[in-house]
Amino acid sequence: MRKFKLVLVTMIMSVMVAGCGKDEAESGSKNETTAAATEAAVDESTEAGSDETAVETSDEYFYTLDGTKVLLNSKMEDVVAAIGEPDKYFESESCAFQGLDKVYTYGSVVITTYPDNEVDYVYTIDLKDDTVETDEGLYIGASKEDVEAAYGTPGDKTDIAYIYTKGDTKLTVIFEDDSVVGITYSYVTE
Repeated sequence: MRKFKLVLVTMIMSVMVAGCGKDEAESGSKNETTAAATEAAVDESTEAGSDETAVETSDEYFYTLDGTKVLLNSKMEDVVAAIGEPDKYFESESCAFQGLDKVYTYGSVVITTYPDNEVDYVYTIDLKDDTVETDEGLYIGASKEDVEAAYGTPGDKTDIAYIYTKGDTKLTVIFEDDSVVGITYSYVTE
């Protein structure tokens, strides 16, 4: 039964994140603006002597992987250049975008991308087990109290999830019996 619930939760998260039927013309200018800001942040951090791919932004969620801050909606090629090739890679036809959705697995961290004008952007970042944690120390197995201590009161919640929003990004924490079973960062494309 527990595996069934976990599969169900994963399916619900996929539907929440995918949002089929996105308007490409609308997303193009937004991606160009965000991509330009990300590139400027990368250039700024490089000029300052940092080896990180981007600087922290207080109005959006990000995940630090192997010492590199991975911003949602940043170019995946920049992430791979900074972190290296993934342990596993998978691609499939996208239902929400034109082109391929790509999945990069780095240990217990899974990054999915979405295509836009032949460029792949970071769409979601999933933490899969208790060997990894958020920058605030949240991990699979933590309690609801731990989540609230790290992130405060959620802006939105359901019976099984707390959803925190910053700018065009979301952090979704999924629970089973008041214990964290899923942590997903996602970029809001609509």
